[in-house]
Amino acid sequence: MRVLHGKQGLLIGITALALLAVACGKSASASTNGGSTTTPTPTPSPSMAPSPSYGGSTSGSSSGMASNGKTVVEGPGNSFAFMPSTITVKQGATLTLNNVSDTAHTFTVTGQGIDVETQPGENSQVTIDLRPGSYPFFCRFHQSLGMTGTLVVKA
Repeated sequence: MRVLHGKQGLLIGITALALLAVACGKSASASTNGGSTTTPTPTPSPSMAPSPSYGGSTSGSSSGMASNGKTVVEGPGNSFAFMPSTITVKQGATLTLNNVSDTAHTFTVTGQGIDVETQPGENSQVTIDLRPGSYPFFCRFHQSLGMTGTLVVKA
């Protein structure tokens, strides 16, 4: 077996790790066994502890909160993105987080007490009671893959 050293070996190692990370982020597709189709159950990304939320996050359908809210789609097309990536809301508005992907995502605003985890196919809500201004947000699980955005709060 030939062992690579130096920059070439490091480059090959980094490339292999990147491919492994991408492969682990994808879910298995449906397979056919004797004419029957089975669909695997998606496995959410692990979290270290239950995530605290700001403004009483709830899972499931709308619970009659503020009507001036918006919906943020997490993971459209199983991508690691928010849609839209820039969200403008009024202070006190409720955001609905709609996870349409095969993996769990978070909506996290560092230092502001907002950290809401939403499981695949689920919705969560968070009330934005922040001062007017711009706040960066991200998914804790996929920030390194570019799952980030900007929250703009208006008075």
